[in-house]
Amino acid sequence: MLQGKNLEHLKIRLSDILSATNNFSETYFLGSGGFAKVYRAELDHFDSSQPWSVAEKDKGEFPKRCSMVAIKSILGIKGKQGFFAEIEMLTSCKHQNIVSLLGFCDEDSHMILVYEYASNGSLDDYLDNSSKMTNFTWAQRIRICLNIANGLKYLHSNTEDKQMIVHRDIKSANILLNKNFEGKIADFGLSKLRSMSQKGSTLNTNHIAGTSVYLDPEYKKTGKLKKESDIYSFGVVLFEIMCGKVAYDKTYLVENEKGLSFVAQRYWSEGRIKEMVDPNIQEAYENIFMINRGLSQDSLDTFTRIAYQCLAETQAERPTIEIIINELEKALSFEENHKDNLQISVEDINLATQNFSPNNCVGNGRYWKAYKGEVLHANGRHTSIVAKRWESKSDHQFLTELDVLFNYKHENIIGLSGYCKDMDEKVIVYDHASNGSLDMYLNDASLTWTKRLKICIDVARGLVYLHGEPGSMTMIHSGIKSANIQLDGNWKAKISNFHLSSSVILFDKDIENVINDANDSLGYLDPNHNDSFLTEEMDIYSLGVVLFEILCGRLAWVEGCEDHSQSLGPLAKFLYEEGRLDEMVFEGIKEQIVSKSLTTFQKVAYECSHSDHSLRPPAYSVMVQLEKALEFQSIERSAFHIELSSQVFSGGSWVS
Repeated sequence: MLQGKNLEHLKIRLSDILSATNNFSETYFLGSGGFAKVYRAELDHFDSSQPWSVAEKDKGEFPKRCSMVAIKSILGIKGKQGFFAEIEMLTSCKHQNIVSLLGFCDEDSHMILVYEYASNGSLDDYLDNSSKMTNFTWAQRIRICLNIANGLKYLHSNTEDKQMIVHRDIKSANILLNKNFEGKIADFGLSKLRSMSQKGSTLNTNHIAGTSVYLDPEYKKTGKLKKESDIYSFGVVLFEIMCGKVAYDKTYLVENEKGLSFVAQRYWSEGRIKEMVDPNIQEAYENIFMINRGLSQDSLDTFTRIAYQCLAETQAERPTIEIIINELEKALSFEENHKDNLQISVEDINLATQNFSPNNCVGNGRYWKAYKGEVLHANGRHTSIVAKRWESKSDHQFLTELDVLFNYKHENIIGLSGYCKDMDEKVIVYDHASNGSLDMYLNDASLTWTKRLKICIDVARGLVYLHGEPGSMTMIHSGIKSANIQLDGNWKAKISNFHLSSSVILFDKDIENVINDANDSLGYLDPNHNDSFLTEEMDIYSLGVVLFEILCGRLAWVEGCEDHSQSLGPLAKFLYEEGRLDEMVFEGIKEQIVSKSLTTFQKVAYECSHSDHSLRPPAYSVMVQLEKALEFQSIERSAFHIELSSQVFSGGSWVS
């Protein structure tokens, strides 16, 4: 099946995979499909970015690196053909919108594929959960569509390095989203490669394959497979993204409907296609406090027209991928020009905050004051916002925070609703986190240990996103503390206050701004910082202090502290080394915490505060360890409740 290809550099030992996943433990399990189970783990694999010589190749010595990967274990004889097909396809595919194959294992009876890890999962996960789709603006949805289209253009082209490939199973479940929510086409088990000797663009197949609600009707009838078959399936995905629902949603399978494609074609012919637009899109714009509310009609019309054309009954009537890309780019351009950059008028902000009434002030910093407010929409609905008003001489801080919030969007980063820079006013408007900041709840026993763990995981996850992957741009927050962690109505944590952040190493005066701002951050600033530059390890130290705060139920700097050595970070670190940190655990939660959860949590908090920067764990490792602490807590508490429920009360006591 793979004759003529030397793939030794991609082979990964079964023992290494078993070790990385703890023998395919449920802890590492991500999900399953028809013939496979998928796991997430850190693993050594071939590093294609590094040069490797002929001599190294002959010796079987290849450059390697360790990273988080997705491990797909293929099950049963039916999955065998797909295993070899994926290796065949992906070893020749190198494109930013195609998931990368990092290695494989075919030892004994195992069939294992190792891919790059797409940290935001598959597109269908979001379409299946309407609350998740609220985070996607119309422009973001179009960009994901363009990612998929560019991936298809690459697959459908012949190059010196690869032949034309028909994917044959384009659907939202096979679109993965990386940390920046960029789409990547995955799962090539059903794909077909046109051989060099084959003439024409049609592949005749004896076996019709694909997923029914996405399947090209002409291919289904005739068995003639062409790249236009992928175009039809892509058209279905375009409508999924517009509607915010999977193609097989039950609303499209009632009253003899055959799925989303048939409903979309009917609505188009009746001139009612706008009725199918995901209401989450409009809600997202209503929550954005800006001059031009709502998505661009020109953008929507351009998008729906090309999506409808993709669903043409015959292959010959469907547009080429080049035309599709051109139309999607037009739709994106219409939308971006329509948004007017989220600018807000001074009058609207004054109205929302009652002219920045002192009664509405909910927080302040060295450069700003924050005010809560209410926005009245045209439909009569009110939306709560927070308006952060900056001092007149804080242009640098204002623009820094605005730039970060424009470019870094994540569920654990506070959301930007709009801004104003008019005359002497500089205001940033945020989504309202209704439960306020974390520092308000440290000594509140109603904030349970499980809730505290989830908040810690959220903060670590936000830092993972900011710090980026190795080799990518790093955003250093420089002000992680409990007061800068906002909690929404569901107690989801969101990192806020980015005015000291930087994506570059800071020198001299800039670093002085951060150090001088320590008056607002006593107890959180790394005591071993280098006065010449900022590093992500400084954020890790601050995160460690927040972890200690959550465990101990108190602020890092309390009344009576005279210098940093008396603050919580150094004190908790000392007690941990003495084996006495349990003495400082907040009484309100002490009885809730199971042993393994506590020891795991204490260890990672201590490691974050290590004096040697190089020994502090990266944000991702912190997140993984916190997830383990939560898992230990959940497992042991569940076992306790099961045991308790199996007991019977008799004679004044519980008996089994």
